[in-house]
Amino acid sequence: MRRFEFSLQKVLDYRQRREEQAIRAFAEAQAQLMHEQAVLHKLLIEREECLRRSHRRQHLAVDLLDVEQTYLSALEERIELQRERVAEAERVVEEKREALIEAQRERKALERLREKHYEQWRQEMLRAEQKVLDDLATVRAVFSPGVLTMHSGGDEQ
Repeated sequence: MRRFEFSLQKVLDYRQRREEQAIRAFAEAQAQLMHEQAVLHKLLIEREECLRRSHRRQHLAVDLLDVEQTYLSALEERIELQRERVAEAERVVEEKREALIEAQRERKALERLREKHYEQWRQEMLRAEQKVLDDLATVRAVFSPGVLTMHSGGDEQ
């Protein structure tokens, strides 16, 4: 009995590898997004602390207020840039998610085809096995004692 061979196995293997690569790329994009969000969160906390300190020290000298205001302005710029980085990381995550979904869809389609071919092969093997069993039963019936008897003189009864 021959064993099952899927003619598109190499294509299926390739699609599985592509899906694994898409999983890794998606995970890396998520990790980058989390990093960018953490940096943004840190900057926002830093700004809040700076604003709190500034409200508590309303009697600062003008030159210190100017330095603090310059620092806050620079911090706001960094926050805005970081928000853009977070948005870009979110876009990349979504792009990688779509690529992963497409890779999974392509692999699953080929796996369904493989299962269909396997089931056809299995049915074919069952039919062949049944034919062999039927042929065996026929041969046994022909050659089993008592079914055909030969009498002397060549007459069958």
